[in-house]
This record gives sequence, C-alpha cells and structure tokens, in this order.
Amino acid sequence: MVKLTTKRGTAVQTVNAIFGKFTSDAQKLQKERLQISGASTTLVTQRGTATFQAKDIPVVSQTKLKGQKITTNRGTSVITL
Repeated sequence: MVKLTTKRGTAVQTVNAIFGKFTSDAQKLQKERLQISGASTTLVTQRGTATFQAKDIPVVSQTKLKGQKITTNRGTSVITL
C-alpha cells in the first residue's frame, strides 16, 4: 500500500503498488524500453531544453546499503540499515 501525493500536494491517493525508479521492476522496465526504442533514440530532458542519446545512459549496479547510517527525525537521530 502506497500513499501517492497528487495535485501539488493537496490530495493523497492510496494505491496498491510499488513506485520508484530504484525498484528492480522499474529498472527492468527501463532497460526493456531502451532496448525497444534503440540506441540511436534521442531523449529530451530539462523541460525540453537539453537532449542526449539513449546509448549514452550508463549502466550502474545497485550498491549494498547494509550497515549504512541514515538520519531521521529532522536530523536528530541515526538509524543503521
């Protein structure tokens, strides 16, 4: 169950799904889309002011987060993953 904030932060929608570009499903889907579109596809970014080729996207593996420390509660406490 995911709460999705919409309409410039004024509405909350509950969705039965996993969102995010870092999930394994999202990464697989992105790879499939890039293979279908081809390496010579031009992608547009930054509100249409910049372009780059799909073949220039680097392949990066996900790093292990075990043992990493993150701050929570506005920076007042630390949790070790």
